[in-house]
Amino acid sequence: MREPPFHLVRAFVAVVEHHSFAGAAKELNMTASSVSRLVKALESQVGAKLINRTTRAMSLTEPRQRYFDDCAGAFERLRGAYECLRDEQVLPRGTLKLSVPVAFGRTQVVPHLSAFMQAFPCVEIDLLVTDRYVDIVAEGVTVAIRIGSMPDSTLVARKLLRNRRILVAAPAYLARHGVPASVDELGGHQCLVSTASHDGEHWRLSGPGGERLFAPRGRLRSDSGDAVKRLAIDGLGIAFHSAVTMADAIGSGELVQILGQWSGRETGVYCVFPPRAPGAAALAFVDFLQGRWHDSFAPDFL
Repeated sequence: MREPPFHLVRAFVAVVEHHSFAGAAKELNMTASSVSRLVKALESQVGAKLINRTTRAMSLTEPRQRYFDDCAGAFERLRGAYECLRDEQVLPRGTLKLSVPVAFGRTQVVPHLSAFMQAFPCVEIDLLVTDRYVDIVAEGVTVAIRIGSMPDSTLVARKLLRNRRILVAAPAYLARHGVPASVDELGGHQCLVSTASHDGEHWRLSGPGGERLFAPRGRLRSDSGDAVKRLAIDGLGIAFHSAVTMADAIGSGELVQILGQWSGRETGVYCVFPPRAPGAAALAFVDFLQGRWHDSFAPDFL
C-alpha cells in the first residue's frame, strides 16, 4: 500500500473534526462534494472504509478512530512547528543595546526593565548609562533615549514625551534663603551650574514679556545631570533642569518648582535609532516604555 497524499489525509481529518463535510469544506475553502471525493480517494488508497455515513450522522470504527487520532496529532505538530517558525521571525529577540542619560535613566527607564524582560523573554539588554554624547552608530547602540531638541541628522528620532527645563529647589534651601520672586532675584541665590551642555551654563528662560538669558553663579558645578539633581535635593542651590528628570522628586516633595511662569523652551524626550529600519526588539521596547510612561507621567508631558 502506497502512502496516501497529504491533501487526502487533511480532508479526512477536517471532516472528522467538524463532524460534517460542509464544515470541512468551509475550513479547506472547497465544496462539500470535492471534500467527499477526497475522502473516498483516501479510503480507496488505504483499502478500508474510514467514515460510516448515514443521513443523520457519521462515525468511526475503533481502528479508524486510532488512525484519525494519529493523523490529527501529526497535523497539530505540523501547525505547532509552523507557529514556532513564524514567531521566531516576528517576536522580538536578540540583544538590545540601550543608551540612556544618568538621572532620567535611573528613575524612568531602569525601573521598567524588569517588566519588559518578563514580557519579552527572548530579548537581552546591554545598558549604557551616561550623560556624554554617544555616537550610536559607532558604538552599536540600538536605541538611545535623549532629552532636548533633535538636530537634523541621518538618525531616526521619535518623540515620546514633551519636556522643558524648569527651576527647582529643595524646600529646605528655600526656607533658609527665601523664594525668589523674579528672574533678577536669582542673582542673589546659589545656582547649581550644569556644565554638561551650553544650556546649563546659560539659562535661557521664557516667560512674561519674552525671553531672558541668565548666567547662573554658584559654588557647585557639575557635568552630571544626576549630580545636579542630587545636589538640589540636598538643599545646596537652585537648579534649571529637565522637568521629566525632576518629576519624581517634585512628586515626592523633595523639590518644588519656583518661578513657575518662567521655563525653558519646549523640547522633548526622544528615542533615537541608527539610520536603518528599527528591529522588532527596538520597537517593542519603545512601545512598552511609552505605555509605562503614559501611566506614570502627568498629561502635560504626553
